[in-house]
Amino acid sequence: MPDFQFLPDTMAARSTNARMHDGLFDSLAYLSDVLSERQPALPEACAAWRQSIGADQRVPSSVFGAYYDAVEAIQADQPDAAVAGLQRIFLTSPEALETRVNMLGRDYSAEAGARIMKFMGAPETGVAGVTEPDPVKAARFADRLDTALDWIARNLPELHGEMNALLGELVLVGPVEGSLEFEGGTCFRLWGAVALNAERKATVADLIVTLAHEEGHAALFGACRNEMLVENPDSELYWSPIRQTERPLEGIFHAAFVSARMMWALRRMLDSGDFGWLERRRLSAMLKQVESVQRESAEIVREEGRLTGTGAAVLRAMTEFINGTGRQFEPA
Repeated sequence: MPDFQFLPDTMAARSTNARMHDGLFDSLAYLSDVLSERQPALPEACAAWRQSIGADQRVPSSVFGAYYDAVEAIQADQPDAAVAGLQRIFLTSPEALETRVNMLGRDYSAEAGARIMKFMGAPETGVAGVTEPDPVKAARFADRLDTALDWIARNLPELHGEMNALLGELVLVGPVEGSLEFEGGTCFRLWGAVALNAERKATVADLIVTLAHEEGHAALFGACRNEMLVENPDSELYWSPIRQTERPLEGIFHAAFVSARMMWALRRMLDSGDFGWLERRRLSAMLKQVESVQRESAEIVREEGRLTGTGAAVLRAMTEFINGTGRQFEPA
């Protein structure tokens, strides 16, 4: 793959999002052809739907999730279910390239909500499961989230531009009963969405860091459209500095990357002068912790990783940023 750009860039993110959508469109066209014996009108409907989506538009994350549902239906020898799923996809309207705040339950159909709960509870997200949030807590959270998004737009415009390109939906959710508290979760199968725990007690500063973290996952998912970061199978487990347990190396690579993105955001936050003394002290402590996680995680990747071409490009760009030698490095 071409050189990977570590720091956010709006145009690069738009290209990434376009490639993800092109891959989806091609896969849906293939499924339509496969199922055309069952429903001859599918290929034409797919082509017309694709033509209706403009260059400055995206499809909802539910469309990506519905595609995976259709694939699973075909694999389970349920062609009628797959046909019905594609027909619903081709009725979906496109959306603008901008980040919106949605709430699970309020802003999603029962089918789309069930899909979010299914996919956001997958092991790779780090989330035990999600449910509809408490409306009162979610409303308060949404106010703080709006303030965090405004701060990012004014102070980290490159991150704001990348978010608008890659993240269409910030989905407010609640934790399932009895699960540990989590900040957020991102799933490759729901491209364009990130789940945020709206029942979490978080300051505006916390939410800025959380968004930088989750956007980092989205950026990596976009880079890995054709291949993973490492060839190491998920059965190979290594100690994770952030999880304090063993996990696959792909997840540790993600931790190293998103921690580096968090370092960048935290430095800019501390340089801004927008936060009080007590909050700055807390952010400084957070930065030290994140730096430690990043350093240890990256070292494990270097020592144990059998890197793909994509992984090598990402590691090189990330290392240049950390070492201050990259063209995109901005000192704290």
